[in-house]
Amino acid sequence: MMEKREVFLFGAGAVIDWKAPSTKQITTKIRESGFDIKNSNKKITDFIYQRLLKCGFEGDEITFETIINVIEELMVYNSSFNKSQTPSLLKPFFAEYDLSSIYNFSIKGGVDENNYNYHLQIPIGVDYKYSEFTTQNEKPNQFFLQHLINELLSEISKIVSDYIWDIDGNPVYKTDSKINLNFRKWFKSLNKDSVLRLYTLNYDHLFKNLLEQENINCFDGFDMHYSNNRPRPNVLKILSDTTSNIHYNLHGSVYWDVDSNADIISTTGIGFLPNNASATSQMEKGKTILVTKIITGYQKTQKSSLTPFRQLQSAFDKDCCTANKITIIGYSFNDEHINEALKIALRYNKDVYVEIIDPDFIKKEMDFIFALNIFPFINDGNMNNKTVAENEFHYFDGKLKVFTVTFSEYLEHKVL
Repeated sequence: MMEKREVFLFGAGAVIDWKAPSTKQITTKIRESGFDIKNSNKKITDFIYQRLLKCGFEGDEITFETIINVIEELMVYNSSFNKSQTPSLLKPFFAEYDLSSIYNFSIKGGVDENNYNYHLQIPIGVDYKYSEFTTQNEKPNQFFLQHLINELLSEISKIVSDYIWDIDGNPVYKTDSKINLNFRKWFKSLNKDSVLRLYTLNYDHLFKNLLEQENINCFDGFDMHYSNNRPRPNVLKILSDTTSNIHYNLHGSVYWDVDSNADIISTTGIGFLPNNASATSQMEKGKTILVTKIITGYQKTQKSSLTPFRQLQSAFDKDCCTANKITIIGYSFNDEHINEALKIALRYNKDVYVEIIDPDFIKKEMDFIFALNIFPFINDGNMNNKTVAENEFHYFDGKLKVFTVTFSEYLEHKVL
């Protein structure tokens, strides 16, 4: 008998019960991180936050991803987009003087139209210990913003690393906490007759490590086949292997790195590295993006076109269209490239069932949002919700089920 195919999508809410920081907590930390604006103790990130408030944004609308996106767009604004150093397409539309307080650096080395062999002092006149020489003729303002993004991504990596280790310095996945035991027990039972296809939008390997505690091996997309030193993506296996248990980080991992050729490599989960990437790429003409080991901000669609993100997304698309069941845990449905894969699965995979675990699904009126954006992709059944039990709601005659509980509560129910 053919094995069932179970697909899991883990969002930020899936790891809250492991004491992962909330989006709000990460945003607060990012506002306190990075470089200062000129002649001030105020961080550039907080300056951006306050400027967005002044422009009419609500406080809860501005997350760390919003702030990073502003910096990425400023990087595009300051970049060139071809070998002849044509200015950014955005350049004619903005006033440079309004941005001058952000660029708190000085230059060491020569900078002219033929020589970009320099590095930066950050702040002005102070040697910066992570400063590197330019490698791709970056303009000084652009190069400064690249350093700033690297600082912020390193801070996010540290935040992630902190929560997956307990106060005694032990990895949380090795403890016999109730939630760990329930997670392992549930997936052990599923593994008897199902292929497990795990996808996470988080930057850790927590769930992969938990499965390996039960001797359930999961391919993470990397192996040593192409390298004698550190694992590189095995893109052929990612694209062709549909029968292995897998754990793919769709938006990258703190245990990845970027090498000098702008290729993503893995540290095999031994320990996270600061984000020191300085390579840039262009998937769209006129829009320079920074190649980084984790994807955040609002450039996810462009960055997901890079290897191995591109192949991991392709595997997710294929798995959603061939799955018997998709379980979505703690995902906010804010990433359109992820939503598109789910929509196509609901339209073309007639046999798929979907479960959503989100304690705030009804409270945040997500059913109304689904009625506008997701439900039109389901071709049959009754879209009206049916209350089956406390905290359990069905749509389309059970094709889509919603559980308004935390992940730990859901796990307890599953292992009873």
